[in-house]
Amino acid sequence: MNKFILKYKTPSLIAFVLLSMSSCLKDKGYENGTYGMASVAGGEFVSVPLASSSPNALALESKSGNQALSLFQVAYEYVDAAKEDIKVTFAKDDAAVTAADATLTLLPSSVLSFAGAPEVTIKAGARVSGNFALNINTGTLDPLKTYGVAFTISAVSKSGVAVPKNLKTVVYKIALKNKYDGVYKVTGPMVDAASSALTNWLPFWTANLETTGPNSVAVRDMTYTGGIFHPIMSGGAASYYGTFGMYVTFDGATNRAIGMVSPYEPGQIPGGATNTRTARLDPSFTSTFDPATRTIRIKYFMFQPNTIASGPRVVFDETWTYQKSR
Repeated sequence: MNKFILKYKTPSLIAFVLLSMSSCLKDKGYENGTYGMASVAGGEFVSVPLASSSPNALALESKSGNQALSLFQVAYEYVDAAKEDIKVTFAKDDAAVTAADATLTLLPSSVLSFAGAPEVTIKAGARVSGNFALNINTGTLDPLKTYGVAFTISAVSKSGVAVPKNLKTVVYKIALKNKYDGVYKVTGPMVDAASSALTNWLPFWTANLETTGPNSVAVRDMTYTGGIFHPIMSGGAASYYGTFGMYVTFDGATNRAIGMVSPYEPGQIPGGATNTRTARLDPSFTSTFDPATRTIRIKYFMFQPNTIASGPRVVFDETWTYQKSR
């Protein structure tokens, strides 16, 4: 740049280049710490790095009793590491949740508790705090809702330490899941008494078990329909049972399946099933979730009295093998 200025050193050009350099350096957001980069300017700042990606997604198990959460850290930004312990205190900020996503349900304060004050400490000689920790009891929350909670820096123990506005508040979007929730591989035979051409999907189909309550799930077909349906093969071609799907309820203590209905049955959705299809567990078999492997062995029926007057139309004998979290 110097050679360029010397070669073409007209007063107007020199003034333009110097003005451009000056405007690049004098960024108000940079100088007042909005970007969270204070060490170059000589100031001291604390910030929450995760605040830059708010809202952050968090999936929690829907169950009674406290769950310990370890959420985020606070960074100390300065030329040197902290010379003394710095305590950073937080306050719950419902307004920040609404501003981030107005569709979220505010997480009630009553489900949160802290071992001490809602704060973290940046130890002398360190640049990062320990994790902000709390306990949450999801047992009273509605698993069909998505909740939001935010924490904002309310106080810093060391005087003269500033807080960047855009790195001050961290927001979490919380989805509730029970222990049965996840992605499963479904295998096993079926027998349709009305049509031998209808067989199980081969070699397997993938189901999402989606939390609908503390101990209940909806079984969503992720291989063919994308809905709450059961995919099948019809003469070797892809198909599915219309207006038939599975909602399963477990006993949370024993992990045994204790109930099954189809969402299209009368009383489940407006109008109910037009073809009278219903889903029920096979009472002669103990359908169970294994908490060690998260595998589910299950037998169940599809009844359709207007097609098969006596007994089930379809008998399913399946293994749902856990693959990963949803």
